[in-house]
Amino acid sequence: MKQKSFKDADGFTLLEVMVALAIIAFAVVTYVHSQNMSIALLNESTSMTVATLLAKSRMVALENSEIAGPSEREGTFEDPEHAAFRWKERIVATPFPNVFEVYVEVAWNDNRGRRSVDMVTLVVRQ
Repeated sequence: MKQKSFKDADGFTLLEVMVALAIIAFAVVTYVHSQNMSIALLNESTSMTVATLLAKSRMVALENSEIAGPSEREGTFEDPEHAAFRWKERIVATPFPNVFEVYVEVAWNDNRGRRSVDMVTLVVRQ
């Protein structure tokens, strides 16, 4: 029976193992980065959707209320779930006597700084 020497031994060389590990490491880093970006985009789209719905609710409340004239107000939402969001509304007179331009802004802070959603509409006072 003839014994094999190390030169004839079956297996992987150190270089092959290092190249395989480098490829796996690159794939894992790319995967983790894409997951982090996915979570960040999910959080951003969630905040944007919530802010849009909150701005719409403020706009509907203004449209259904009696507008006395030009004014400007701001505040926070009563629901603790939306404590991070602030609203600002501004009613501006137009050249037409019973028509007002209504601005609603909902703002919040995230890891990229101050973000906001703005809505504008015209309201006719009855």
